Amino acid sequence: MRVTSLLLAASLLAPAAASAETGPRWLTASAELRAAPEDPEPAGEILVASPVTVVGPERNGRVEVILTGWTDREGRALFATASPSVELARVEPGLLTLRADSEGEGWMRADLRGWLDTSMLTGDAQALWHKAFADYRAHCTRCHPRRAPEKYSVEEWAEYFRVMGPRTRLPRDEQLLIRAYLQRHASDAAELESVLPPGDVPR
Repeated sequence: MRVTSLLLAASLLAPAAASAETGPRWLTASAELRAAPEDPEPAGEILVASPVTVVGPERNGRVEVILTGWTDREGRALFATASPSVELARVEPGLLTLRADSEGEGWMRADLRGWLDTSMLTGDAQALWHKAFADYRAHCTRCHPRRAPEKYSVEEWAEYFRVMGPRTRLPRDEQLLIRAYLQRHASDAAELESVLPPGDVPR
C-alpha cells in the first residue's frame, strides 16, 4: 500500500515541469490564486481537482490560468454548475468576469483568471482520480459498504460529504478530492459538462 501511494504521488508531481505549456491542467492540491504573477498576497483559492486552462508562459514560477463556471450575485465563489453543489474556487469580490451569455435565477456564467504556482498543476487527470479512488476505498468503507458513485446525484454526494466528510478526520484536501471523484461519476454527472476532467477511472 505504501509503495502504491508513493507511485501515485510521483505520478502527480512528474507533469509539473511541463505545466508552463498552454492547455488543460488539474490542481493536485488547493492552491492560492494571484491576480498578477508578482503579487505577494493571494486574491483567492482554487480547490483541488478543479480543471483550469493554462493560457500563457511561466513567469516567476507561476502561470496564468483561466477557469469558467457559475457564480451567484455575491461573486465570491465559482461553481461548476448553477448550484452550490460543486465548488471550484473562492475569490475576492471583483475578480470574476461575468460572461455575456449569463442566465439563470441569480446565477451567472463567469470566468476566473489569475496566476498559480506551476508546482500545483498536473496534466494527468487519471492520476488524480486513481488517488481519489484509493483514498475512498481506504477511508470510506470502514463503517459501511462502498457506495457506487453512479447511484447518487451530484447534489446528493455534496450533502453526503457535508455530513460524513468531517467524520473521516481526513485532511480537507483529501475530503475534497474524494468528493470530486464521486461527483464526477454521479448519476447526473453529465450536467457538469466540460468543466470537470474527462476519462474513465476505477470503480
